[in-house]
Amino acid sequence: MRSVNNDNRCFACGKNNPIGLKLDFKTDSELTISQLIIDENYAGWEGIVHGGILSTMLDEVMVKSANSKGFVCVTGELNVRYKKPCLTGKEYELRGKVTEIKKRLIFTEGEIIDMNGEVIATGKGKLFVVDLKKNSII
Repeated sequence: MRSVNNDNRCFACGKNNPIGLKLDFKTDSELTISQLIIDENYAGWEGIVHGGILSTMLDEVMVKSANSKGFVCVTGELNVRYKKPCLTGKEYELRGKVTEIKKRLIFTEGEIIDMNGEVIATGKGKLFVVDLKKNSII
């Protein structure tokens, strides 16, 4: 088994990663949310955020939604649907939630929404629970 350790350098949320997104999350009883403006350094085409960055953001909000339920997880499967271009320099909201819990698998959904309420991208994830006592993926 591969050990997992948090060095706070996660590209999505790590505060010690100088080139990371440094996402902050808040969770209520159902939703995990983050708001951000995406810098032009994360563009694919001029003025348009790279799809891999959007995928990373969805992955992170879904993992954080599992964290809010008391699970430490890593992603086993991620499916993303892109609906509209995501523009650099504009504010967006990430939303994630747990949809189902099965022993060692957590099923999640996420979305990226613009400030007009339009959905930019959606994601579905299957997450593996990490066993912190053994410091490995279960």
